[in-house]
Amino acid sequence: MPHRRALLAALALPSIARAENWPARPLRVVVPFAPGGATDLIARLIAERLATPLGQQVAVENRAGAFGILGADAVAKAPADGYTLLAGSPGPMAVNPYVYKTLPYDPERDLCGVSMVATIPYVMVVPASLGVSSVQEFLALARARPGSINFATSGMASRLTVEMFRALAGGVPMEMVQYRGGAPARTDLLAGRIQLVIEQAPSFLEDFRAGTLRPLAVGGARRFALLPEVPTLQEAGIPGYEAAAWLGYAAPAGTPIAIRRRLAEEIDRILLLPEVRDRLASWGAEPVGGPPEAMDRVLAAERARWRDVVRLAGIERE
Repeated sequence: MPHRRALLAALALPSIARAENWPARPLRVVVPFAPGGATDLIARLIAERLATPLGQQVAVENRAGAFGILGADAVAKAPADGYTLLAGSPGPMAVNPYVYKTLPYDPERDLCGVSMVATIPYVMVVPASLGVSSVQEFLALARARPGSINFATSGMASRLTVEMFRALAGGVPMEMVQYRGGAPARTDLLAGRIQLVIEQAPSFLEDFRAGTLRPLAVGGARRFALLPEVPTLQEAGIPGYEAAAWLGYAAPAGTPIAIRRRLAEEIDRILLLPEVRDRLASWGAEPVGGPPEAMDRVLAAERARWRDVVRLAGIERE
């Protein structure tokens, strides 16, 4: 037993040495999406403020393509030395293995958590002209008039949020209409050609204020600060519904825990800055933070959640 402990200690020495000398050169944060989206904006907000406490430059690199696969794969295959990070979302970190047949990386095997930075709640949206003001009224209408409800998807995330609702509500007769982006889906929602979307709340705040669209419920475990009067889907009678868009930092598997904890601690400090909190609030995002272990737990829970939704919805891998 003493020999075994000595061997384990010896094996750990290179990792400890790397952590003690880190960072000795600039860091790279890979965003697996194009510039300008929520993931990119929040990633840059944090990365710009990491440079000072770390004493090194922190460069943000956009590696867009294939639904986040290209960027996530680049990080998964990078050295586990703390110099390459992934600023990602549920798709590349949790959902992709269950919707694509071939994936060049395995998020569970190849990535480890650093910090859950922020969440953006989903909201269940209908046209005001539909004449319903609650989730239960919507369900009653959909069941009384099968074939009258169409829901919009502009990607896998917006489909899965509705499929989770459909499954947890005990089955809802609805037809899916696919769009190439959120803008045309919103146009048809406003026109009443589409009766439902479950998407990120900030995209619709102006429409809610104008009274043209109506929020029936939010998808998170608690109410959204910018829509405090809107219940959660759980409060509205859909037990077990919990889903939010999020931005989290991850690293290649095997990155020393000391490095990951240092990064998480610095991100926590950044998230306390008033200007950062104000910027996040202006984007409809809520700061989270926490240690790497908490991020790992979130990733495990997200993978289990979306795996089950994909199975229940009968979605075949592409």
